[in-house]
Amino acid sequence: MGTNMRIGKWGNSLAVRIPKAIAEQWGVSKGSLIEMASRADQVVMRKQANNLADFLADVTPDNLHQEQDIGESRGGERW
Repeated sequence: MGTNMRIGKWGNSLAVRIPKAIAEQWGVSKGSLIEMASRADQVVMRKQANNLADFLADVTPDNLHQEQDIGESRGGERW
């Protein structure tokens, strides 16, 4: 069984806190995305998988790094 939580208020919405131990286990922190679904009398939350499109959407000319020369290839890679 899980931890008993009390529902709070956040603006016009209701809120439930994620205990620190669970947040650490999930590897989530402030700003992390989760998916929430209602299933009968349960609310199910899960960590969203990393999505390359979401990461790339945050790339701007101001935070884009220049190409780096790392030398000759050392394995089977081909350029």
